[in-house]
Amino acid sequence: MLTARELPSDEWDRLEGTELASVRGLMRPECTRVLVVEDDDTGDIVGCWALLTVIHVEGYWVHPEHRQSAGVFRRLLRGMREWITEAGTETVVTGATDPAIEAYLERLGAHEMHSKRGNGVQ
Repeated sequence: MLTARELPSDEWDRLEGTELASVRGLMRPECTRVLVVEDDDTGDIVGCWALLTVIHVEGYWVHPEHRQSAGVFRRLLRGMREWITEAGTETVVTGATDPAIEAYLERLGAHEMHSKRGNGVQ
């Protein structure tokens, strides 16, 4: 028999070996709910899915006349880092359409998120 239930945060270590292990850094108890399906005979988690509220940073833009100077970017980055810290997190979701910004985000430690466009999941 199978049972579905919310997994309390003090049991999140049981998610090792699942897809959720890779996003544990995003998971904060105040903004994450984890649904698991457990095998009643063994107690093993046989399925899981999480509902996460994440902070999304979007809309980076610099006027073309100022793109060669790092001053605008540095000020935006400094201000956004302050806001992210004030929000109580170190992790955000963002996108990059400019290869230079994408490379810079990677140097800052960003990891690419994958999506399959066209299937309704973004």
